[in-house]
Amino acid sequence: MSEQSTHTAVSRVVAVEDNRGDVRLMEEGVAAAGVELALTVYNSGRTAADRFRAIDAETPADHPDLILLDLNLPGASGLELLTLVRTETPFSGVPVVIISSSESRDDINRAYEHAANAYVTKPTDPDNYIDMIEATIEFWITTAARSPANE
Repeated sequence: MSEQSTHTAVSRVVAVEDNRGDVRLMEEGVAAAGVELALTVYNSGRTAADRFRAIDAETPADHPDLILLDLNLPGASGLELLTLVRTETPFSGVPVVIISSSESRDDINRAYEHAANAYVTKPTDPDNYIDMIEATIEFWITTAARSPANE
C-alpha cells in the first residue's frame, strides 16, 4: 500500500489585477474561503512577468499554487502572462484562472487556447464577486487534486 502525500504548507495564490476595487473584493473572497493561504497581488503585467521569471526552479516553496489573472493589464496582457507561465517558468502546470470583465467569445477562446484552466467573467455585484473568488479558492486550493510535480 502506498503512502499518500498530504499538502500541509500554506498555499500561495498570486493575483494579477490592476483595479483596486477588484483587489479588495478578491481579498474579501479569499478571507471568506477560510483557507490559510498567502495572497500576493501584482498590479501590472510587467511586474508579474518580472516576478514570475525570478522564481527559482530549485525553490518549489516559492512557486504559486494558483494564479488569478486579469486579461487587460498595464505592461503585459493577461494572455502574455499566461504564455509566460506555461512556457518559461518552473511552475508551468499551476492552475491559472482568468478573471475578466470581458464576455467576448474571442477572449474566452484565446484564453483556453493559451491553456487557461478556467475563464470566469467578473460579476458586477460585489457580493457575487466575493462568492466567485471564494468558490474559486475552495475548488482549486481545497478540492482539486494536485499533481505531485506541482507541490
